[in-house]
Formats: sequence, C-alpha cells, structure tokens
Amino acid sequence: MQETITLTFPDSIKGEYPKGIKLQEIAKDFQQHFNSDIVGAIVNNELKELWVEINQDCSLQFIDRTTVYGSRFYSRSLAFLFIIAAKEVFEGCRVTVEHSLSRGFYCEVHKENPLTEEDITKIEEKMRELQKLDIPFEKRKISNAEAIELFTKTQQFDKVNLIKYRKKKYINIYRCHGYYDYFYGYMVPSTGYLKIFELKSNKPGIVLRYPERSEPNVLPEFKEQKKLFCIFREFEKWGKILDLENISHLNDAIKGGRINEVIQVAEGLHEKKIAQIADMIADSRNKRLVLIAGPSSSGKTTFAQRLSVQLRVNGLKPVAISIDDFFKNRVDTPIGEDGEFDFETIDAIDLVTFNDVIKRLI
Repeated sequence: MQETITLTFPDSIKGEYPKGIKLQEIAKDFQQHFNSDIVGAIVNNELKELWVEINQDCSLQFIDRTTVYGSRFYSRSLAFLFIIAAKEVFEGCRVTVEHSLSRGFYCEVHKENPLTEEDITKIEEKMRELQKLDIPFEKRKISNAEAIELFTKTQQFDKVNLIKYRKKKYINIYRCHGYYDYFYGYMVPSTGYLKIFELKSNKPGIVLRYPERSEPNVLPEFKEQKKLFCIFREFEKWGKILDLENISHLNDAIKGGRINEVIQVAEGLHEKKIAQIADMIADSRNKRLVLIAGPSSSGKTTFAQRLSVQLRVNGLKPVAISIDDFFKNRVDTPIGEDGEFDFETIDAIDLVTFNDVIKRLI
C-alpha cells in the first residue's frame, strides 16, 4: 500500500496525496480556482517550483501569475525562451536581456547585421513553435568550476566572470532544448506555460512583452517610453566608457582598485546633469514649481539640495520643500498588505496641509 501525506491548504483545507507526488500534479486539482495558470507554490512558507516532489506533511499554497512571485516565474522563463529562439534563428549570435521598458523587457540580439522587422518576426515564430512543443526547463545544481567550463564552451563570458566571484561553491543552472543559462530565481515547469507574449521592435533591439499581474491573460497596451529609453542608452554608453558593462566588470573594478575613479566620474556626470537642468529652469523665468519624483530613499532630498545650489549659481533663490515634512502621524498612516506602514501611498501624506502650503507659496 502506497504511503500518503497530509497537505494543509489555505482556509485550513486538508488533502491526502501519495508520498513523492510532484506539485505540478497536485496543482491540477486547484487550477479551476485561479484566474491564470498556477506556476509555483509556497511550501511551509518557502517558494518552490512545480517540479518539486512532496515527501512529508506540510502547508501548501499555490501561486499564479497574479502574484508578484508568479509574475516573475513567468517573465524569467519567457526571457529564457526568447534567448533560445534567437539563438536558433541566428546561430552564433549573443543575446542580452537588459532592463524593463514599455511594460516588458528590452533585449538585444548581437549579430553581424542590425535587426529587421523580418528578423523579429522569425524569432517570435520560433518562440511560438518552441512553446507548443512544451519543452521542460530542467534545473541542475553544479559546481562553480563546472559552470565556468560550461559557459566558456558556450561563449557566455559575462556569466563566467560573474561566477568567479561567487562565494558559494555550487550554482543552479537551467537547461532547455539543449541550451544552458543561469537565472537568479525560479522558472515555470516548461515552455508550454508561456502562452501569452509579443515581440515589439524598439531599435536597435526588441521589447519582449508579457501580461501584467492585474490582467494576466491579455497583453497590456503598448506605450513607447522614448525618454526613459534614451536614459538607458546613455547609461549603457557611459558603462562602455568606464568598462562597466555588467556587474562582473564592477567586481573587477573594485578588485583592481578602480572604484574611486568610477565613483568620481559618476558624481561628476551627475553634477553636470544637475547643472544642465538648472540652466533649463533658469532659461524659462515663468517656472514657479519644480517637482522631483521617486520612491522612498531614492535621493529626492539630496537631489533637491544639489539642484538648489546650481539654481543659485544661475541667480535664482529656490526654496526646497521636502515631502517628508508632510507625512501624517504614525497613528494615521495606512497599513500595507504586509502589515507594515505604507509610506509609498499618497494617503500617507497630509494632502490638505500640503496643498495649502503650495497654493500660498505660488
């Protein structure tokens, strides 16, 4: 007789399952209660991938793409599918998934000739072909030495340089369709889960688009972010000037004693940008109010102080007002989903007082 285990689900619901069953099999009994595909699980408060076997009694909660973790499972796996498809279409190319942009990932395919619309169509068609094949993402734990040898053979030298600084002796890598890669996080079980995506041209690269958590079964409206993209391109340009194109290069700079130089150049560039902003403000004398946006601890107050200095250089007399002075008392501060004070919501600000102060100043 096969040994069974007891699983405790949310709302204290319990179920009996065979010992050694995979989470993917259990998920089939609960999929109907979710708005999108189940992509992972939380087992005894630990995040797990669906290929994991359960061998003892535990608490279990499934997650789909409407959750933060589930959305990351999906987007990370989709990035790997994109890399595989691009390498299948353009043998020998190098693929980089660089940063978020226009509700997706901005990616580049480095090959002899620039990407065309036809090239992008070919990559997307290959992605859909691989998605229908439902190829598994296989996870392997190997030594750093093995990983370095593997990524050297596949000419992924950025990962080789990254791994050589790891303090842990082992690393988890993923294999799919004969391709290996390293991702800092978990994946969905197979390519079959990656049903909704789109490639959009954003020269010189591509935006890999996927659904948002709020509407997991449709692609959001595409909104081109030209200004943000220009900032990223400038960041990339300066990275090349400083020989800092990825995190492993930064590690090299620290180890080689170049970090002070890097900091000085970064500070110099930042100050130059602030001076340019101050010039723009001074050139238009009818501007009365300058707003600086950003989340908590992003440097708004420091930026405002440095901008004030540059505005004075231009003959202006600015008054810096910090939003920190308008937070409500703790007893009136909203509580977030995590049970902690939520200082990011506008409801944490005494808007009546803030609006009154700004109106009287203007």
